[in-house]
Amino acid sequence: MSTIALSRPGTIDTVLMSRNLATISLLTISACAIIRELSPVPWSSPVAGAALVLFVVLQWPRINLTYRVFAVLAPTLATSLWLAGMIDGTTVAAGLDRAAFFTFFLTSLAVLRESAKSSSLVRRCGKVLVNQPPGRRYFLMAFGSHLFSVMLNIGALNVLGTMIRRAIRPSSDPETQRIGAIRSRRMLTATLRGFCGVPLWAPTSVTMLLVLSGIPDLSWEQYAPLGLLWTLLFILWGAVLDRFSYPKPRTHRVSGGGLRQLIPLVFLVALVPGLAYALAQVTGLQLFSALLMCAPLIGLIWIWVQYRGLRTGVKAGLLLRRMRRSFPETFTNQRNEVVLFTSSGFIGVILIPLIDPEAASAFLVQADIGNATLMVCISLIMLTFSFIGINAIITVTLMLGALQQIPNLGISPLVQASVIAITWAVFAGASPFTASLRFISNFSGVSPLRFGIEWNGWFSGSVLAIMYITLYVML
Repeated sequence: MSTIALSRPGTIDTVLMSRNLATISLLTISACAIIRELSPVPWSSPVAGAALVLFVVLQWPRINLTYRVFAVLAPTLATSLWLAGMIDGTTVAAGLDRAAFFTFFLTSLAVLRESAKSSSLVRRCGKVLVNQPPGRRYFLMAFGSHLFSVMLNIGALNVLGTMIRRAIRPSSDPETQRIGAIRSRRMLTATLRGFCGVPLWAPTSVTMLLVLSGIPDLSWEQYAPLGLLWTLLFILWGAVLDRFSYPKPRTHRVSGGGLRQLIPLVFLVALVPGLAYALAQVTGLQLFSALLMCAPLIGLIWIWVQYRGLRTGVKAGLLLRRMRRSFPETFTNQRNEVVLFTSSGFIGVILIPLIDPEAASAFLVQADIGNATLMVCISLIMLTFSFIGINAIITVTLMLGALQQIPNLGISPLVQASVIAITWAVFAGASPFTASLRFISNFSGVSPLRFGIEWNGWFSGSVLAIMYITLYVML
């Protein structure tokens, strides 16, 4: 027997042990974040920081090089600033608390995605959406993609993209190929735009996490009605452009299946904030924090329901086995995201005290920069950085932090949140460096740059133009 064969069981055991320890680290960080929300205690910050360091060490061999830079930069920068006397221990603790909460965000929603990816409801709704008649296909695809994305995040693009590819049957007839190409383009574009609408309001999006963390005076329940309005207008505007971009096809009517099958998915999406609202009312927690506490429970119940028809003992055994086998892999597969989110959040917090509010305010007055121009400039900076590959998490964290330091700013938190969210929704469907565009372009046969600029550019540009004009009119 070869040496490799003899060593393989030990290697597997080492990998499993490392994965389980990393999972325990994530759960420890999440517990510290929960404790911090319920009753702040001084020891939660250093414990969360130590668990985060352990997680990074355990996962280091599988962390991408780009994210390793962030993992080294964050503690190095904090140490340098602390030794220079530019920040104190309180600032470092605040940075660790932000990093812990971001980890809690990723870990909590991972349970929801884990439950959704095996759901027959998701597959059934996907088939209904793909097989709708042309007249209503775009709107329903965008709406369905939006619902999927609230629960699955970028995994929704994989589910719907695969179904779209299967729905376009290959043919040697040129006319059939032309119609198939148009159908694929319209459905993929609708899918992407539905996904891009998630940052506009969804509490499961990283955008809302950053906005609510960066604007202390704003809560999700205050912003959500306005965000839902932007989402509706975003999807409807896309449907209008789609209708005028393509002539009405002369095809026979297609039966797409009953739309009633979408109702359980709509109910499930509404259940997450609904249950969180009830918990927030009982406990006095912030709604966003309550939502992250409810998400794992909803995810576990969803998995339990998927085992319907089996005896209770069997269902309990299957659920425990899945938690033991699948959950650690799901959690640790987010290693790059954990490093990026925690490092960016931490860096944003420790850099904010370095901003001189008086100097920033004097600059705005001297340069005669109005509120509308300031918000347009922030939007353009986000767009520019997204097109050169700089992650928006860092950009948004720093800019929102800087804005909150400016005295007598005079810009409503709702306006700040709206500009950040709408700009994020736009570049998510335009920049070739975004994961969403790279992912969906794999199903289109065109490059991410062409998809974002040629296929989706007019929509993105028109949304920005409308927002900028509105800012100058209202501010």
